[in-house]
Amino acid sequence: MTAGAADLLTAFIRKILRESTTARPVIFGLNGPQGCGKTTATSAAVALLRSEHQLPGIAISIDDFYLTRTEQLALAQAHAENPYLQQRGYPGTHDIRLGSEVLSKLKTINRVKQPVALPRYDKSLHDGEGDRLPEASWPKIAPPVDFVILEGWCVGFTPVEESGISDPHLIEINRLLARYKDWHRFFDAFIQFKAQDIRDTVHWRIEAEQNMRAQGKTAMSEERIKAYIERFLPAYDMYLPALGEKLPPMLPRLAVEITADRRVARKS
Repeated sequence: MTAGAADLLTAFIRKILRESTTARPVIFGLNGPQGCGKTTATSAAVALLRSEHQLPGIAISIDDFYLTRTEQLALAQAHAENPYLQQRGYPGTHDIRLGSEVLSKLKTINRVKQPVALPRYDKSLHDGEGDRLPEASWPKIAPPVDFVILEGWCVGFTPVEESGISDPHLIEINRLLARYKDWHRFFDAFIQFKAQDIRDTVHWRIEAEQNMRAQGKTAMSEERIKAYIERFLPAYDMYLPALGEKLPPMLPRLAVEITADRRVARKS
């Protein structure tokens, strides 16, 4: 994604922080499809805000809250008939309690004045199946922290009426999604990166795996990653139209539309 997206994020976050009357970090939820460049854009915005505006903050990904490899294997075995739970990614494959604990600690970090350890998940482990790193290797963030961005492909997704779901396996996913409201309650503002065509996620994700391989990391083959990412398309079709509907309506919002080559088309 171009620097334009990072600039838009920087301006939006600065605006919200100027209007904030609290000493605690302002927490932003950020939704964007896999491979769209949201991690790159948020990292650039965090760096800009710190270096040019003296506003320290962090971006964390829901990927770092994935279940451990052992827990994921147990989940897959317990739901052997559900293809959406056989690998990491879908709602149900994240550790909601861990995410809530980290967000709660970050929310009070300026008052407690103690560093907070941030989980890390390495997608290159186990031949690309991934695993959470040991807690001893988690980085720590120290106060002060002015803002936190929680980013991920399904951030802000909320359950839909089951009567409109034809796939029984997706009904199970829809029920698991209800647990994610525990994260939504932390949000003070919401950001969305909107793909003009959600099917662009397939080649975006393939590029991401190719980049991992170029860095010497273990990555999925193109055939495996294509099958992996296409499995997410039903969720995008089901949840994107109503994204954010059940989040508090007073939350400040920013929407950034992204083209196939990951350029900013427009914002709203």
